[in-house]
Amino acid sequence: MSTSSLIKRLQDFIPGFVLLFALFLILTDPFFIITNARNGIFDLYQRIEPREYVDPLPVAGVGVKHLDIDDESLARLGQWPWPRTYIAELVARAANAGAYAVVFDIVFAEPDRTSPDQFLEQLAQFPQMQNVRAQIGELPNHDDILADILAQANVVTGFTLTDMKNSQEPVVKAGYSYAGDDPKIFLPKFYGAVTNLPKLEQAAAGNGSFNFIAERDNIIRRVPLVVTKDDKLYPTLAMETLRVLQGASTYIIKSSGANMTESFGEQTGINAIRVGRIEIPTTKTGRVWLHYTEDRPERRVPVWELFSDDFDPQRVAGNVLFVGPSAAGLKDLRATPLNSATAGVEVHIQLLEQILLEHFLTRPDWAQGAELFFLIVLGLILLVLLRRVSAITCAIIAGGGILFAFSASWYLYAEQLWLLDPVGPSVTVGLMFITGTLVNFLRTEAEKAQVRGAFSQYLSPALV
Repeated sequence: MSTSSLIKRLQDFIPGFVLLFALFLILTDPFFIITNARNGIFDLYQRIEPREYVDPLPVAGVGVKHLDIDDESLARLGQWPWPRTYIAELVARAANAGAYAVVFDIVFAEPDRTSPDQFLEQLAQFPQMQNVRAQIGELPNHDDILADILAQANVVTGFTLTDMKNSQEPVVKAGYSYAGDDPKIFLPKFYGAVTNLPKLEQAAAGNGSFNFIAERDNIIRRVPLVVTKDDKLYPTLAMETLRVLQGASTYIIKSSGANMTESFGEQTGINAIRVGRIEIPTTKTGRVWLHYTEDRPERRVPVWELFSDDFDPQRVAGNVLFVGPSAAGLKDLRATPLNSATAGVEVHIQLLEQILLEHFLTRPDWAQGAELFFLIVLGLILLVLLRRVSAITCAIIAGGGILFAFSASWYLYAEQLWLLDPVGPSVTVGLMFITGTLVNFLRTEAEKAQVRGAFSQYLSPALV
């Protein structure tokens, strides 16, 4: 076989090589090319059609609001950190106003520096102040005051887990039961913690981690419901709040191998987590896709308003109040598909809203299989037709397939809250059409040149 014939034969296989290479990329995802493209289209969907805001209070019987430590609150109540007596007053006022629970997206890791007993060491060097020291020593400790108030209300404290190993252990408030494989092999792992003062965590009704796990581009698209440290399980803040609201004592984690789940003997991950009456579908690593709403000012209640004498209790009655900062300099900023700088506490709030409304954005287990099946079927059709029909016909088929992929993906997002990727199949089909058309064009031009060369031996160049 001549070299030219071999090249022609190889050209016929180029569209097939494109299909195989695309399958390789989708299955292995080197450099996260496919993941980044997929996340980009899912983000676009949320920007086009974000979740419609629905107050969970009339639907689920409990609402969710942000008790906001804003700039005005700092101006009125003083710089942060506030004395723990202020925090105790905040909890008491919220409870008296009818709030179901107070949740802190703040960690109280150190003793209150404004507590009277903190002055005693400073006064020890002044013997003449001995009587004053004795009087101060009789005053109550601010952290003890806060602990007493926490014990009387529905309060969830928050802690953060770290990658740096230490000996701090957050207080665990609930038990866990498993159905299927041990979930610890699938869940996010941490090795250290920054916890609240033990007396505060012990007094609170719940204690949850406020850790997020951002994607490679630092956007928060999915959040964990349960995480691990030193082979122990810990709930995240919204999940622990949900448990406290229902008075539940156990989390039930369903993984591969559980009854009614099909894993064919494989350890495919976590399927759902149940607390109380609510079961939450998750990714294999125990995370939930967030379906964000646009910013809603009615979610926020500034702390200073709660402290005012004319505050209307109906603004917080029946609500879970997440306490967190939005003030400049205190804000824990997170990037979301809708906003490059969202207060971290808003992510917890939106997650709990979704759970209470049972509004779950999911990427089904069968999603990748369906995407690959569509890609292979349409790719094989193109491979067969590229040599048999015109380029216009192939363009119509390829364009129709791409249009169908995006239309179906959008419909399933908007109507079913399913996330299916149209990008991988569409790009592959487009490249197959382009390369196939180019090969056909080159082949046609080569055949024309061959014909011209043959006739040029018998006819004048002008006639050829």
